[in-house]
Amino acid sequence: MGAEIILENGTTKTGFLQDFHSQKFYNTDMQSFSSIEKYLKYDTKEFKFKEEAGSAIQIINIADVKRIILLNTDGSERLVYDKMKLKTINSKNEVVDLNKTVILPLEQEGKLNLYGITLVAYGQPSLYSTGAATKYLTTLFIPYLKSSNSEYAYLPFDINRMNIFNLGKLEAKFKKALEESTKDCPEFQSNIDETMKVFEKRLTKDQKQMYYDKEEKKKQIRKNTKDKGEEDFLQMKIDAEYGIEPYLKLVDDYNKKCSR
Repeated sequence: MGAEIILENGTTKTGFLQDFHSQKFYNTDMQSFSSIEKYLKYDTKEFKFKEEAGSAIQIINIADVKRIILLNTDGSERLVYDKMKLKTINSKNEVVDLNKTVILPLEQEGKLNLYGITLVAYGQPSLYSTGAATKYLTTLFIPYLKSSNSEYAYLPFDINRMNIFNLGKLEAKFKKALEESTKDCPEFQSNIDETMKVFEKRLTKDQKQMYYDKEEKKKQIRKNTKDKGEEDFLQMKIDAEYGIEPYLKLVDDYNKKCSR
């Protein structure tokens, strides 16, 4: 696939990437959430690059890469991936360095950047099914927040550390990750409790209306779509759009308040 690779030394290589995984959706059966970055090969250590389609392969180490821009056939920008290190929040509300370097898809750019992976959950068609999980259930957006001035992104919901005993701490973890990634903007930090209301379990009137609107759209899809595969895809698309929306608004709010 066509790509531009921006290196840490400031130079840019334009050509083709080989065996690069550009998948932003992770299909799961609800029992295999762990190691998402590894599954999608976002923790790869080397990239295979060609300057021309027929050129010899060059190996570029992730240590030398800053950003990868995937290109459409007409040369326009399609997807952007940035390199970063990861930190998360443990059950004691402490910051933990995951000692992991990854390259992740960019969703929104500014002083605070949003990166993310969308999990697509499937389950059994019925209670008595024992084969592959083929029934579409829902999506879950996994956000990564990164200040443009930092080499670290914060992963509020580390799937590898989730269990039934710490699910109730997700809001506190997300608040801590938000505080850490927005330290350089006191104006945003002073209003962080208000910002967090969007992510609390208790739904506001606007959030309830958003949920009803989403379910009505999905209802119309089920009513008007005859092909099951197309129906699942369209419902997944709606769930994914609604799932990422609160994070896009959060990052947009930060970038408006902290643009100086």
